[in-house]
Amino acid sequence: MSKVLLVVGHPDLSQSRANAALVDAVRELAHVTVHDLYATYPDFQIDVDAEQALLAEHDVVVFQHPVFWYNTTPLFKQWQDRVLTLGWAFTMDGSASQLAGKKAVVAVTTGVPAEHYTPEGSNQATIETLLSSWHATLRLCQFDIQPMVKLYGTAFGLSDEDLATAAKQYNELLASFAA
Repeated sequence: MSKVLLVVGHPDLSQSRANAALVDAVRELAHVTVHDLYATYPDFQIDVDAEQALLAEHDVVVFQHPVFWYNTTPLFKQWQDRVLTLGWAFTMDGSASQLAGKKAVVAVTTGVPAEHYTPEGSNQATIETLLSSWHATLRLCQFDIQPMVKLYGTAFGLSDEDLATAAKQYNELLASFAA
């Protein structure tokens, strides 16, 4: 059975509607470990050894966060900078990293609807383009990159029904990694 690590980078899940719903949808899956960065490190003092050990223990890593200014949240960025180190998370000589072959999923929520994330929309780019640093980071770390999970319109226009559907689909996706 594959073990899934869900690394959540929301500044306050208790105040979140969408990110909390996604986390709640998978919390009871036996093979999923939910790791809330802001609850674990309210002082931003990241325990690198503990984080690397947690990553090493899992086969699939899901990186979940709201989109903040076309990027991840501040603590999540600091986590990347501190935890994904040369020689452990990536190498320069082509040898296998400690993360090589692990599956990775980026799961994001956006405040505005999907039509804003098109070349014609107000952002004039897709969410994949705006978050291309995720793809580059995961590729460098030798992850097996899975399709991005995107939940749009969380601040404007996401109905309760659509949120429930998204949560169910998230549960099914993470459950599918158990095999």
